[in-house]
Amino acid sequence: MAESSTQDHEALAQQVKADLEKAERIVADLRKTNTRLLIASVTSSGASTFVAGLTASQGPMVGQGVAGWRLACIVAAAFGLVSTVSTGLIQQLKISDRKSEGMECVGKLRSLDLTLATGTPDLEKVVKKYREIAETYPEFTR
Repeated sequence: MAESSTQDHEALAQQVKADLEKAERIVADLRKTNTRLLIASVTSSGASTFVAGLTASQGPMVGQGVAGWRLACIVAAAFGLVSTVSTGLIQQLKISDRKSEGMECVGKLRSLDLTLATGTPDLEKVVKKYREIAETYPEFTR
């Protein structure tokens, strides 16, 4: 009987560790994606403003007359489009919300992992807690 309990404990500990690694990986990926999209949004917005402001104050830097103004407007609009799409993706993909949920999940899994590693806890309570985590954060577990 004790051998079965030990095997169950070890199996649960391995599952918790695997889920913890998965959740940490997903959170790291979400951070990278969020950072890249934010950088794209801010730099594109800044570039759009710079091109439009420079052209408005000094005239078109490339080309003459209508063609130069048209080119400057196209460049500014393209930068504005990149900024808008980047910001829209951040909102549509709900990256910040998912990242926050992932960080909560990682914290709970770390706590559970520590509980399993530091002794012989009540296995039924630990299994119940693990199930709650898995049900609450399905994107980050299993």
